Amino acid sequence: MNKTNDNYLETVKGDVEKESQRSSMTYGKSNDATLMHVDLEKIPTVKTEKYDLEAGKLGTIIEPQDTNVTIASIIELPKDPFYDTIPDGGYGWVVTFAGFLIYFIMNGISCVWGVFSNAWATTILKDKASTIELMGVGTTLVVCLNIFTPVSPLLARLGARVTVMIGSTLMSLGIILAGFSTEVWHLYLTQGVLFGIGASLVYMSIVAVIPQWFTAKRGTAMGISSAGAGIGGLALSPMASSLVQKYGLPWAYRIVGLFAFGVCTIAAVLIRTRLPPDHNKQPIRSPIKLSLLKNVNFVILLIGLVISLTGNLVPYFYLPKYCTTYGIDASSSSTIVAVLCAMNAVGRLVLGYFADRIGRLNMFVISAICTGLFCMLIWPFAKTYGALMAFAALFGFTCGIYYTLSAPITASVVGTDNISSGLSIMFLASAISALGPPISSAIQQATPNAGYIGVQMFSGATYIFGALICIALKIKMTGSLFSIM
Repeated sequence: MNKTNDNYLETVKGDVEKESQRSSMTYGKSNDATLMHVDLEKIPTVKTEKYDLEAGKLGTIIEPQDTNVTIASIIELPKDPFYDTIPDGGYGWVVTFAGFLIYFIMNGISCVWGVFSNAWATTILKDKASTIELMGVGTTLVVCLNIFTPVSPLLARLGARVTVMIGSTLMSLGIILAGFSTEVWHLYLTQGVLFGIGASLVYMSIVAVIPQWFTAKRGTAMGISSAGAGIGGLALSPMASSLVQKYGLPWAYRIVGLFAFGVCTIAAVLIRTRLPPDHNKQPIRSPIKLSLLKNVNFVILLIGLVISLTGNLVPYFYLPKYCTTYGIDASSSSTIVAVLCAMNAVGRLVLGYFADRIGRLNMFVISAICTGLFCMLIWPFAKTYGALMAFAALFGFTCGIYYTLSAPITASVVGTDNISSGLSIMFLASAISALGPPISSAIQQATPNAGYIGVQMFSGATYIFGALICIALKIKMTGSLFSIM
């Protein structure tokens, strides 16, 4: 009996020793035991100090720890322990809502210029301004929004809240003062230059602040914020039309301007930056590296994207006037523009989702070609309310692909290290696309009976031509037409 017990105890003791040896294996050895087929370098953490938010300084020392992260998983090692505490949410959702409000006003007012220009052409500026001159106002707005983007970093020391407040004030003044216009050049200075500069300041501020609060959910936050663009057009288009009919054009502008100021003030109060304590000590650097223009692939991409974008604003600006030509009243035409803006918001989310699966440049090419075909094959035959509504829905769904995918496509071409400079150059170059509406006006004037067929073909052709340039870039970079890029 005792011998049996001794054998039993020895067996148990042996099992315990084996389990002890197994549990004492290091983290790295256990991973090597289970991942023998993967011959990749394991990356340990680095010795660092944890940032103490309450004390406002570095505190506890964190020793290096073994991890299961391989060298293939590393994108960029953190350079500041402050960013280890990014909440990936929290108050960041409030900042995202502030961005939604800014997009709502900025893009909403920009998109309904077609409604306003049609009202100017039939009331105060009737026989005083040509179509090409009125289209130039919207062009000036877009150009100023783009070319003044480098100004925002120069105001960074004032803080995002002050910068947004300055930009909001300029935008609102631009709209309110435009209501006093009696000549077309008054509109160029107010709704064109003044509003455009203000929009540039608030836009660059919100684009810079939202990423400070998110890591994994950054794409979702930016998507929610930019959805305000489509919702703004959806709401402001019928609102502007109704105000013009009830109170006249001057007071419609003043009401919209005061409304914009109120909404943007709420956004300015809610916005909050999240930067390291010593961020003000960092020198201000130009975001533009002209050396990127030596990158042939980037230059080809730049040309393709800008050419496609040139046709984007044409339907936005022309649809109200086009509707009037075929006997559709102002209220119905504003509804058509509103549907276009709403589908734009939906399209950005849906197409962006599928772009991650079939390739972002592939999705851009497909969407741009579809948009061009809608303009060339559907718009010329859309002469009733129902047909125009169908065109607006289709065009709106695919036309905003540039704003959804230009950033990730640029990153894939220039690399993550040059993404900031690449996007800055892209913003400046995209100002050229604002020439689309004035060129369309010139084409219409040269068309027999001032028809719209030239305008429709121009808008569609720019989208398709830009897409073909991007196809050439893809073949140059990957050597295949059907690769995922």
